[in-house]
Amino acid sequence: MAGEGTPAAHPGPAEPAVLLEVSQVPELPVPEPGHEARMYAVVTVTVRRPAVRAVRAAPTDPAVRAVPSAPTDPAVPSAPTAPTAPAAPTAPTAPSARSAAVQGQGPRHAVVFLIDHSSSMVNPPTRMAAARNAAAAAVHAVPDGAYFAVVAGRDRPATVYPEQPGGHRTLAVADDVTRRAAEDALRACHPGGGTAIGSWLGRARELFAGLPGGGADFVRHALLLTDGRNEPGYESRDELAAVVAACTGQFTCDAIGIGDGWDTGELLLITTGLNGTAHAFEETDPTGPLPARLHDLTRQAAERDLTGLRLRLYRSDNAELRSFAQVHPTRRTLRPVEETEFLREFATEPWGDETRSYLLSLSARHTAGAEGAELMLTEVELVRDGAARPPVRLPPSRPVVVRWSGDHGLYSRVHPDVGHFLHQEDLVRYFEEGCAALRAHDPGTARRALGRAWQLAVEVGDDAMREHLEKMVEPRADGEVELHARIRRFDIETARIRTSYTTSHR
Repeated sequence: MAGEGTPAAHPGPAEPAVLLEVSQVPELPVPEPGHEARMYAVVTVTVRRPAVRAVRAAPTDPAVRAVPSAPTDPAVPSAPTAPTAPAAPTAPTAPSARSAAVQGQGPRHAVVFLIDHSSSMVNPPTRMAAARNAAAAAVHAVPDGAYFAVVAGRDRPATVYPEQPGGHRTLAVADDVTRRAAEDALRACHPGGGTAIGSWLGRARELFAGLPGGGADFVRHALLLTDGRNEPGYESRDELAAVVAACTGQFTCDAIGIGDGWDTGELLLITTGLNGTAHAFEETDPTGPLPARLHDLTRQAAERDLTGLRLRLYRSDNAELRSFAQVHPTRRTLRPVEETEFLREFATEPWGDETRSYLLSLSARHTAGAEGAELMLTEVELVRDGAARPPVRLPPSRPVVVRWSGDHGLYSRVHPDVGHFLHQEDLVRYFEEGCAALRAHDPGTARRALGRAWQLAVEVGDDAMREHLEKMVEPRADGEVELHARIRRFDIETARIRTSYTTSHR
């Protein structure tokens, strides 16, 4: 019944377990004649892979320091870690490939690092050092046997490593030697020029196309770090959007803003279109938490090796699909890759050990004499691209049902999971309304909207968003808020990035 999970049936020793769950309250009051009722459900997919003992390569240089753990908030770091010697590079350790990949069962991995080398990176001087340390940490997180490249981003991109003989787009195969060579090449590269971020993404696409077999058998990921935004005369927002559209489906991309000159809209345009995550770091301390974050983002991307999962929705004559979107751990718009009158199929990005939730909205049509009967509105099924790896057994499909009732008080009943994510959608709406009011110099509207956003953050348990909002407003004992006299742009923009994340109700 709705709300229960269905595990994969007896997965083999090397097969991931996949769970599919639908959470809803099936009862709906009978609508007025000629009207439809709205049904919500949360679809939750969980992947659990077989345990593989992690083995890390030993550092070649005993003097290098270990990479610290990443901060908890995915949008903005916590307090910087205790300083160590600035010149010390990050540890050249890399996780070994998972057993499935070693046995040839999983897809191969490729990553391109896009590191801003425009002239603004030298102001303050510590910024370039912080970026180099972070990029080096990420390079050393690339697993043995994976393919990788490092690109210096300016108004024109330059592939720093590996060398590109004759203009051919090639990537290196990761091992201790190539990772160290990539770090050396990165530290020897000097900043200069302007910023055209779309050209960096275009270079990543060219490099991925140079993989064996055109990259079809690879999980492809880009990691972008920038301190600025596209500059007039180099690249417009429309040109960046066109490049993002051309790269959609070719690779995923995480984007990190460092300093306070980056453009939130550009970062979210990239990460929304390329199914990545956005992050912000104000400090430029070379010994701060930035290296840990890039190291962990690289490692996490390498662990997402289950590919080809698709969510298929079959609707009945009694329903119309209104919306279907990912709501956890990040908010994403989904676009169907296959669509017929009664079927919609949505691709998902590669999976690691993780849970993702999706909010489904349907219009349900009532037919005479249907009271009390349970009717299927939509069937949710997980299917797999036939060429995807590694092998996995999929769970049975799950129905989204309705039971019509004459009790009109049922309009107020929703499943706790559904209510949680609807409240988070309201949180984002109120936050954006408050930001628009700040830009319009309307403090009254800003106070009311941001106050409601803060209340919702407390209700849904989004502590990270609450902390961001408390840099903009001061909560009062009566539950209302007051605007701070001075609100920094950085605090507003990092809160905007935070709205792309959600908390789980579980």
